Amino acid sequence: MVGETKQSGGASTQFLRGPLHPEGMEFDPASFETRKDGSRIQKGSTEDSDRPSTCIAVNPNQSECVVGSADHASYTFSTRNASPLRRLYSRTTGHSDWVSACTYLCDNRILTGGMDGKVCLWRRGGSDCTDLFGEQGSVSVLKSLSTDTPLAVSAGYDGSVIVWNCQSVSVIPTKIENKRKQLPPLTAFSHNSELMAMSGSNNGLVSLWDLNSGVCTRAAAGKHLAQIQHVAPDGFDPSTFYTGGVDGKIGLWDTRGPLGSATGNEIGATLSTTPFFSQGRQGAAPISGLCDVDDNTLVVSGGTSVALLDKRMNLAVIEKPMHGHSQPIASLCIGNGGSVSFSGAIDGMVICHNLQTMQPIYGMGANKKSSAFLAATDNRLIVTGDDGHALLYDFAE
Repeated sequence: MVGETKQSGGASTQFLRGPLHPEGMEFDPASFETRKDGSRIQKGSTEDSDRPSTCIAVNPNQSECVVGSADHASYTFSTRNASPLRRLYSRTTGHSDWVSACTYLCDNRILTGGMDGKVCLWRRGGSDCTDLFGEQGSVSVLKSLSTDTPLAVSAGYDGSVIVWNCQSVSVIPTKIENKRKQLPPLTAFSHNSELMAMSGSNNGLVSLWDLNSGVCTRAAAGKHLAQIQHVAPDGFDPSTFYTGGVDGKIGLWDTRGPLGSATGNEIGATLSTTPFFSQGRQGAAPISGLCDVDDNTLVVSGGTSVALLDKRMNLAVIEKPMHGHSQPIASLCIGNGGSVSFSGAIDGMVICHNLQTMQPIYGMGANKKSSAFLAATDNRLIVTGDDGHALLYDFAE
C-alpha cells in the first residue's frame, strides 16, 4: 500500500467533487507491444490480464508513475494523461522474478526490488539498469530516504535492512547492523524524517532501526499475533509509530522507551485487545490500510470498513466505522491534505470517504479485479491491481 504518511497540498474541494472523467484514463502495459522475450503483442490484446501489478510509486514532482508487475518488468507512464513512457525490462537487464517493490530517488531515477533478491537502479532514459546486490533475500520494501540526496533503503525477507547510497557511479550498500539473532522475514517497513525506522515481521515481531548510526536498536514480540502488514510513522511526532497486522490489531509505539512496555496511558504497546474490524464468523479482519492524517487522527481500513481513530485517546474510534464496500478492502490512501480517504476493494471498486463528515461520497469501478495499490498526488488518483492495468483519475480544478 502507498500513502502511509500524510499527503502534501492544502485542503480544497477538488477531491470532494469527484473526478472530472469518471471512467478515468487507462494505462495498459500491452501498449508497449512486446513481451519480455522481445516478441510482439497484438494491439488490443488482453494478454496482460493475468499479470497483476505488484507495487506502485510516484516521482517527486508528481509527473510520472511507475508500476511493478508480476511479469518481471516495471512500467512508467505520465500522470497527466496516462500515456506510456518506459518499459523497464530487457533480455539482458532487470529482474528474473516478480518486481516486489519500487521507488523514485530524489533525482527521479527509479529503484526496483524483486523476488530475485536484486535491486535495480534504472537510468533516467531507456531501459538499461545497474544490478545491485547487497546479500539480501527477496526484497519486500524499497523506499527513498531523502529529498535532496539519492539514498534509499530496502527491507528483505531474510530479515535484513540495507541502505543504498546512489550518489556516485559505484553504488554503496550498507547493511544495517543487527546484533540479535537473525530476524524473520520483514513484511512491512517505514521511516520518519529523522531516519528512525520500524519494521514488522511475518510472525508479529516489531523492530526499531536507526538508519543514521546503522544499527537495529530494539525489538518487541508478543503484541501482534500474526504478520504485520503495515507500518506508518507519525508525521507530527518522530518518536511514535503505528503498526497494523493480520490479527486485526493496531499498535501504537513510543520509541523513547523499551518497545512494548506500557506507560501510564498505554503508549508503547499494541492497544487493541480486540480487533478493530470483524468479519462475522470468520473472526478478525486483517488491517488492510494505515495512514497518518494529521496531528490528531489516523485512518485505518479492515474488512469492508474505514475508521478514523483519535491519537489523543489511545486510538479510540472517533465515529462508527464508515462503510460503502461490499467486498474486503485491499488498499488505502489519503488525499487533499487529509480531507478524504480512498479505499480499493478486492472487487475493483474504489470509494472516496469524506473524513470530515465520515461518509462515503462517491465510488469508481476502477479495476476488473482487486484494486490492490493506490497513489494520490495533489490532483490525481492512480489505481492498479490484479488485472495489470492502471487507471488515472483527474481531479484538477
